[in-house]
Amino acid sequence: MSETGIRIHFSPRFHVNLYHSYRGDTPDEQGFGKDIRIIRGILDDLDRLKKEGTPLRCAWDFDNAFSLGKMLPAHAPDILERIRLRISEGYDEAHLMSWNNGLLTAHTTEEFRLAVNWAKTAPDGSGTQDKLGSYVPIVRPQECMVTPAHIRLYREAGVEALSLYYSAIPFNAVGSFLPRLPVLKRFNPLLLKDPQSDSSIRMLPAFNQGDIAEYRFSLRRMVKQVRREQLASEEPADLMMLLDMDADDTFWEGFLPGITSRVLPSFAGLYALAKSIADLPFLSFTKAWDYLQTHEDQGSITIGQDLADGAFDGYASWAEKYENYHLWTKVTAARKFWDETKNLTIEQKDKPDPDIFDDFYAWSSCLPEHLQPAAFSAVTTRLQLLSTTHFGLSAPVMNTERLAKAEILADSAVAAARSLLEDLRKSVADSGNTCDCEDMSIQNHAKPPFPGEARHQNDGSILLRSPNNGWNNPVIMTAPWVEYGSRIRAKTTNLETEQKTLLSMNGRISLGSSRQSGSAAVKWKREIHFISAEEGANFIANCTVEYPATTHRGFSKPKAARLKRTWDARWKQIAPCEILAFENLSQIKTVRVWKQSFSGSISSYPLNYITYADNQRLASINNHVTPSWIAVSDGNHGVLVAQSRQGLHGFAFCPIRQTLETTTQTISLNPFGTYWGPQYRYPAAVSGLGRMASLLTAEHLHPSAPSWEGKSISFSLLIVLYKGDMPPEGVIKQAAAFSNGLMKHGC
Repeated sequence: MSETGIRIHFSPRFHVNLYHSYRGDTPDEQGFGKDIRIIRGILDDLDRLKKEGTPLRCAWDFDNAFSLGKMLPAHAPDILERIRLRISEGYDEAHLMSWNNGLLTAHTTEEFRLAVNWAKTAPDGSGTQDKLGSYVPIVRPQECMVTPAHIRLYREAGVEALSLYYSAIPFNAVGSFLPRLPVLKRFNPLLLKDPQSDSSIRMLPAFNQGDIAEYRFSLRRMVKQVRREQLASEEPADLMMLLDMDADDTFWEGFLPGITSRVLPSFAGLYALAKSIADLPFLSFTKAWDYLQTHEDQGSITIGQDLADGAFDGYASWAEKYENYHLWTKVTAARKFWDETKNLTIEQKDKPDPDIFDDFYAWSSCLPEHLQPAAFSAVTTRLQLLSTTHFGLSAPVMNTERLAKAEILADSAVAAARSLLEDLRKSVADSGNTCDCEDMSIQNHAKPPFPGEARHQNDGSILLRSPNNGWNNPVIMTAPWVEYGSRIRAKTTNLETEQKTLLSMNGRISLGSSRQSGSAAVKWKREIHFISAEEGANFIANCTVEYPATTHRGFSKPKAARLKRTWDARWKQIAPCEILAFENLSQIKTVRVWKQSFSGSISSYPLNYITYADNQRLASINNHVTPSWIAVSDGNHGVLVAQSRQGLHGFAFCPIRQTLETTTQTISLNPFGTYWGPQYRYPAAVSGLGRMASLLTAEHLHPSAPSWEGKSISFSLLIVLYKGDMPPEGVIKQAAAFSNGLMKHGC
């Protein structure tokens, strides 16, 4: 192929979501008025470019339940009409997201199917097809949230491609988990494979304005450098540069456009950005779907992590604030009533078909007719609750108006599911049917000996030992600690009871005595029970922590005005029950993280990020969404930690920290805690300017610890020391039983 025949194709994509965790629901700058203003400006720039003979080809994606179905029709119908017209004229295309702006990786299979299919056509007419007339089968997952188990489900829903960030800044999806991609792969579709199955789907990488900043804040400079690398490739091929950013981002209207249009046109708004590259002879403005239909994949990738674009490229932003746990515990309660309803409904059939359990329309059609509307209302409410906005990229705390609406939805979801179950039970009783339910309790006949021991240390930590882990390699449960006021604080531990099968202790962590904080202290208590087990050594930790209220200091006043609340920025990290799974482990060993998804699929990923970039200390790793358990193993010995759904519950409850020394590594787990530290460095980095700008300006890159100030919590953990890599089947069954409340200490 000659040089003139090789093209670079470019398209911007605008992510539209007027429902924010940072702002409220008013049509002004404190709410979604900013979105409307900037989107209208984008459309004005597109019209101007078209009139001047520089017609851009763009993509749009929307949440449906809030923005496309309600807020835009009510407050800016002109925006919908203008986008619909551009799509009908062939200039733009609509990509799918999810109907509910959903936290899809924490959805059940049933919820996932509804959220994705309703994004196309919805019962309330809010689907993308309903509102815009067409869509292409590309999904831009909300916040880049993908779990490998969902690849198959996307394909079942007719989706042919996902688009995710491969970026050089801390607003990323796959950038940490792959080696540096050559230019032909970085700007071309790749085949994304599920390592646990044969499922695969096309993945089109995208970049953001931070990547432009890496090239000295110039898209033209970036495109020309990419062009040089393209032509230097062994077999040069076309490229697709997909620039993706939220439609309400100031980037699209420009930062001081009157000045930057001359100095930094790439940051002077969409019009100046497009004009800065429009004269390049090798550049074409092309829609992403047109490109995918005419170009093959440039390779394949396999990723085991659960992806998200928050802090530390994972779920820290959505899972580790106190309000995340508070809301998710209600999601769990609603699902419990819901699953009981489904089971009872299916049992009433003459020939029960368990395959319909994950198909809402199939099983709900078996309900008594008068209960079917209630079932539809209940699942719709829960899907709305499962919006990422209710869990919030906003850090360190959420907007109070958004939290209030999330609380209403959460309580409504629980009440609706409970009421449906009660009405169904009454209907079944009135019909005279009974069900011979299977006894799911854990039977305890002959107790095997407990193959381990726990020892209390003077510093308040506990050594957990077992022949399964090697007696000389104990797992250490540290004394609770917090980082407050730039100091790690963890002192004053009292041993109450030390028996053969029980350790009980309490403690107090002083935050210092001063005029600002008074004599505030964290108070905690925990009981460690040793229980018999068929496989491994089992410990149950019941923990209670009271975090004191402290004076609010160090917060941003403009941000506090938008959030309608203040906070104490001196809180940085909390660790109520940290577990040192591996200490001084050779770097030759690759530790693997195991997890079970909300659809029941078991998958894993390696902690080998040092292979790709200079990340000697990964302050926080949270790429393991799970309702029940996670485990880490060096291949020979493993540690599994399970959470109980009977108390405080999270969907990504256990961040991990990896610290690399010269030849060794330490792996620690922090259930119901939150780590903080430096953001990752990325293989795609060029100058480091984009990363620097992101760290200085990104509103989501802040600790979640301030959200725990003044809160009291109780939670229970099962800790299992086992042999091997993947947890044995018996250990997984124990974890499931514990998580579901079927196994308690003493069993």
